[in-house]
Amino acid sequence: MQADIRRVGDILAGSEDVLILTHKNPDGDCLGTGVALCRYLLSLGKRATVVNADPIPSKFDYLFEGLPQETFEPKCIISVDVADPKLLGSLEDLADRVDLCIDHHISNTLYAKETHLCPDDGAAALSLYRIFRELGVAIDVAMANALYTGLSTDTGCFRYSNANAECYRAAADLIELGADNAWINVKMFETKPLAQFQVLSDAFAGLRMYCDGRVSVLKISQDMLDRHGADTDTFDFVTAMSRQIEGVLCGITMKEQEDGTWKISLRTHEPLDASAICGLLGGGGHMRAAGCNAGDDEEASLQTLLQYIADQLGCAL
Repeated sequence: MQADIRRVGDILAGSEDVLILTHKNPDGDCLGTGVALCRYLLSLGKRATVVNADPIPSKFDYLFEGLPQETFEPKCIISVDVADPKLLGSLEDLADRVDLCIDHHISNTLYAKETHLCPDDGAAALSLYRIFRELGVAIDVAMANALYTGLSTDTGCFRYSNANAECYRAAADLIELGADNAWINVKMFETKPLAQFQVLSDAFAGLRMYCDGRVSVLKISQDMLDRHGADTDTFDFVTAMSRQIEGVLCGITMKEQEDGTWKISLRTHEPLDASAICGLLGGGGHMRAAGCNAGDDEEASLQTLLQYIADQLGCAL
């Protein structure tokens, strides 16, 4: 059931002992949105905590400064930026207990009891910011930093097509409320560990191009990650690069997981719909950014995607 902002406000006001779920392989949007919501609930005198199935990258430590890390039996469960229960990873068994989902993915499976879904928003953080504004929530500096982190990371520092006018207005408001935009932008986009560049070099050494240079494919093996001591952020770093090659309309990045399976991430330009392409393998996301898991044969899964893309572009593989 779709929950409007008034209904979301009622749920938040009536909630107690709130567990906030974020998706596996956490990024700035799910964490920023989750932390901002957590801080708001704490300001109301409620118990609340943010959890994730995977370790949270150290670059996001600033979001959690001063937050109590409590363990309790939740009376209310809220997910943010989680379109599908599968994205909860090892926490998927909690999916049928989710009371409210706040999300911006058109591929949301409506698994929660109630869902506040805004598929036109460039980030879940924008959806929560709008909720806060309409509810008259006093956004403090820590909340502003968290929301700005979500906005900036999911829009590629406001470079992607999902950064609409409302995103820019929200960012400006958050800066006026104290968000340290310059520091966050440097930390999120201009500071990378050496290991990421080493993995990037290895990945580009195996670069494959299709459809007359309009499709790129990069693979990141577990061996590459282990050899350079790279963390999970490396995948996002390489994925962002795949679409930046001149002439590329679809950048495909494949990452081997520790269990030997492969994750696939797509970044596209018009006229290709990344969500529709990933939907062929049971995944989804946004028009310009989406993901899915490969089957038992990752190369066969890749060929499925490539053939569909070739048909869309009217080219031969």
